[in-house]
Amino acid sequence: MYRLFTLCICFSIVFATNKVEQVHLSLSGNMDEMVVTWLTQGPLPNVTPYVSFGLSKNALQWTARATTTSWKDQGSHGYVRYTHRATMTKMVPGDQYYYRVGSSQDMSDVFHFWQPDPTKNLRAAIFGDLSVYKGTPTINQLIDATHDDHFDVIIHIGDIAYDLHDDEGDRGDAYMKAIQPFAAYVPYMVLPGNHESDSNFNQIINRFTMPKNGVYDNNLFWSFGYGFVHFIALNSEYYAENHKKEANAQYKWLEQDLAKNKQKWTIVMFHRPWYCSTHSASGCNDYSDMLSRKGNSEMPGLEKLLHDHNVDMILYGHKHTYERMWPIYDGVGYKSGDSGHIKNAKAPVYILTGSAGCHTHEGPSDTTPQLFSADRLGQYGYTRLKVYNSSMISTYFVDTSDKVGNFMDRFYLGKD
Repeated sequence: MYRLFTLCICFSIVFATNKVEQVHLSLSGNMDEMVVTWLTQGPLPNVTPYVSFGLSKNALQWTARATTTSWKDQGSHGYVRYTHRATMTKMVPGDQYYYRVGSSQDMSDVFHFWQPDPTKNLRAAIFGDLSVYKGTPTINQLIDATHDDHFDVIIHIGDIAYDLHDDEGDRGDAYMKAIQPFAAYVPYMVLPGNHESDSNFNQIINRFTMPKNGVYDNNLFWSFGYGFVHFIALNSEYYAENHKKEANAQYKWLEQDLAKNKQKWTIVMFHRPWYCSTHSASGCNDYSDMLSRKGNSEMPGLEKLLHDHNVDMILYGHKHTYERMWPIYDGVGYKSGDSGHIKNAKAPVYILTGSAGCHTHEGPSDTTPQLFSADRLGQYGYTRLKVYNSSMISTYFVDTSDKVGNFMDRFYLGKD
């Protein structure tokens, strides 16, 4: 009787540690693929993790094996977690797929997603600086909007969970569980902010699966094309952390990526802002933030390269507020007749969207407006982007302090 009881306890422990959790989708850069990533707290010895998927929740007829990465948390105990990654291939754009992930020890619920269709309008949610502590209203609205089919992709511009590594990684686990109700249904793309740089970006490298860049393939900078738009995610923390080798490698990759880009719109994202209104009359001027813009003798700045390749829009976070700027290059704002509808911009339009769920928050009364500032808002929320076609895109801010989501600062950017 005692041995039986012991066996039951051991089985329960094994089952608990190998339970599937934190399921999330991401894009690989190939429009006929979808990547799914999940985590277990324990290893899967002699067991093959996999995803099963199909066109009906009752007929998951295809499978793809997952690879597993074991990695140590940077906490004092050095807990080991296990990240599993599988790629679903030969997907048909516009079709709805159902899937579940796991192994013979445990399987997830059945989730579903729409395979991206580049012939349709692209709808994205973009934001930085989101945690569970102050971000629950935003997370809840992202969940509701996802299940109302409002998004094709969700992009998080750094500062994830505040912080993924806190409490021996438990905070990261809690955050990833909280966002599963949207991240398991829509691709969730991430890039690093200053809160991810701890222990050489350990958590963001090991928890996520972003498009490969052919340089490091470690989630820290990447790009993908989607219909009329080319998205580029950059790591501003290479500059702030003085990672010279990596900053130069990223710059070389960016040169090549921009040179071969054929899409009509180019949207770039990184965490630290180059232009914004702050307490200071001179606006954004923190050296660590400006370094990626201007560069120095050892690391090339990025602004001229992005301008020379006609980047249309740049989004970032870090400052805990929302602000949209006029087109700017080298500190000069290019104003026209209507700040809400700009056509054939002479430089990139900048949007600061760092108020999704930050622990401290700023509003217009806390900052001094710059001459290039078009609109400033003080609410918690995120930015929605819509790409209509080759000649028009739009953005607006969703105020998540309003339970139904108040839409603010509608903006249209057009080109011939």
